[in-house]
Amino acid sequence: MTHASFEADDHIGQLWRVPLGAPAPGEQPAESSGALDGEGSGLPGATRITRGFADTCPKVSPDGRLIAFLRRRPGHRAQLALVESGGGEPWIITSFTQGVAEFSWAPDSRRVVVSARVPDAGRYGSVQGIDADHEDPRHLTGVKLRHNGMGAGWYADRPLQLFLIEVPDPQAEPAVRPVGRAAGSAGSAGGESRGAGDSSTEETIPGLAEVRRITSDGADWTSAVILPDGRILACCETPESGMISTLMCIDPDQGLPATPVPGTGEINVDGQTHQVAIHSVATGAGPAVLVSFTDLGAEGDDPVAANNQVGVISADGLLPLTDPDISLDHVLSAAGPGVLVTDSFQGRGRVHLVTGPRAGCERAGQDRVVLDAEMVATSATAIPGTQNFFLAAVTTPRSPGELVLIGPRGVTQLTDFGRDLREAAPPVQPEEFTAEGRDGNPVHGWILTPTGPRTDPASHHPVLLVIHGGPHSQYTGSFFDEFQTLVAAGYAVVACNPRGSAGYGREHARAVIGHFGDVDAADVLGFLEAALATHPDLDGDRLGIMGGSYGGYLTAWIIGHDHRWRGAIVERGYLDPRSFVGASDIGWYFPDVYNGTDPRQLAAQSAMAWAEQVTTPTLVIHSEQDLRCPISQGLEYHARLVRAGLDAELLVFPGENHELSRSGTPWHRRQRMEAILDFWDRHLS
Repeated sequence: MTHASFEADDHIGQLWRVPLGAPAPGEQPAESSGALDGEGSGLPGATRITRGFADTCPKVSPDGRLIAFLRRRPGHRAQLALVESGGGEPWIITSFTQGVAEFSWAPDSRRVVVSARVPDAGRYGSVQGIDADHEDPRHLTGVKLRHNGMGAGWYADRPLQLFLIEVPDPQAEPAVRPVGRAAGSAGSAGGESRGAGDSSTEETIPGLAEVRRITSDGADWTSAVILPDGRILACCETPESGMISTLMCIDPDQGLPATPVPGTGEINVDGQTHQVAIHSVATGAGPAVLVSFTDLGAEGDDPVAANNQVGVISADGLLPLTDPDISLDHVLSAAGPGVLVTDSFQGRGRVHLVTGPRAGCERAGQDRVVLDAEMVATSATAIPGTQNFFLAAVTTPRSPGELVLIGPRGVTQLTDFGRDLREAAPPVQPEEFTAEGRDGNPVHGWILTPTGPRTDPASHHPVLLVIHGGPHSQYTGSFFDEFQTLVAAGYAVVACNPRGSAGYGREHARAVIGHFGDVDAADVLGFLEAALATHPDLDGDRLGIMGGSYGGYLTAWIIGHDHRWRGAIVERGYLDPRSFVGASDIGWYFPDVYNGTDPRQLAAQSAMAWAEQVTTPTLVIHSEQDLRCPISQGLEYHARLVRAGLDAELLVFPGENHELSRSGTPWHRRQRMEAILDFWDRHLS
């Protein structure tokens, strides 16, 4: 459980244990009668089992003895830590300069495979006395150069590599640092074991595990799992591989070169061969290996609305098991012979149980929904030793995060972590609403209306049209902090999923290709007009519009053509496709696949080109380290507004990237929201 801390100006949290009724082997857990909304349920029996600064990603060893997790100390990167499942003091067993990205247990519980970034010599503090500004120049090739959220963003000189860790015996004598005479005589054999990738500038930590490097190349290796025979399956992506990530098999005793898993790089779609990108791997109780993958088309370069699917590795290669029109999560969780996976169909994060093919089993019978409720599941897992019982972490309309038990009798909420927030600021229930767009297209979304008493019963609520990013993303009816903050401040929020959004099939999502500012604008404006027409308490004369990323684009496009607004907020916007190439970390493909390559077509879809036509007072928000929608987009847009004589403001956040509103530092997130409320108070009151 993690939360924002203003005291630490960071996101902190610990591991918790929630009892399920402690069933005996072979028995089913008792289902309580806890209400879905969590009223009065408190935290029945939930106990904090670690007290670290930021403890996340717990995984119990297959034999049940240990919990491995990521522990991040203040000012440091996350390292792999262990704690006995029955309780005890955790200890950190790795010391990678760039931290641990992900890990997975071996079936025998004796080893863990870890993915960690390894910097080239002289990079990222790996040599004492050489800081970032004095490193050697970077000699780069290709177009995949940077990732948003990685500081300066360069990653080819710190690839994700695989390491095999022998799990220390928790009952062994704790390691200590030699001092005095012992330190003088111990030399390099002083009883300490350092992991590969350690920084010579970091303090040596006693008790580090034995670490063996498995890969030594320039590729990024992710989602590694250890098979029962000791081989490792992992996804491999190179700077030259474009959008393709390949499933590879590695013998840890031999290392590289790895062997591609036959037949997993392509699937047959209506008699045509399509290339795929493998994203994650899961192994269940049986021999089946299941993966999540994306169909990238015949040429391997078409990611638009390429929904994630689940497939099984068979003797004939990769066999798809799920509907390509339903967008599934990358994250897979083993459940007996199959996996659990969540989807994003129409804003409802359902949990599917997907199993491999069985004798006499048709494809449709391999995928069944085990959770379909007014909540969005972010992860799920089966309860070992039971049948038809599952756990899911969910966001509900009344809480940003809870744990629920899914069983034959329905869904039971097990935690109430959102109680304090709910009591301090009771959330407003979103009203689901479907409208007809301007061209007759049905548009699905939500309306949130303030619930407090109005000083004047005849007054209407000012209205904010809020547009999501992506565009292949979506709003849901579950708790969203920004909507709740806006509605608590007295604004009605209107939000929908126009064409281009995820969750409504591939045709719906691909309708915006080459048509940015066309069908998408028609959908959001039609939805707003229908909301105003059917909700008399909404004030059609006090309208504001705002959005971020692609939502920033559509906001800027609309205010360049439609001048009814009292104010607009354009945040981290994708404002000009032409200047995106070479500046954005996704510029090497994003404008091409969404807007085309013809210069006239790109210009016709540029919101920047309409900046001089804007008459709406506008606040531009951007982050200095945004590599997804570079700050140059926001700076140029703001400058053009000002030069045209418009009332325009610019708010820039140092040290933040494209993810400011979601995972930025707590004080910056708070200051951002306060600035947004101040802007709307000045323009909509």
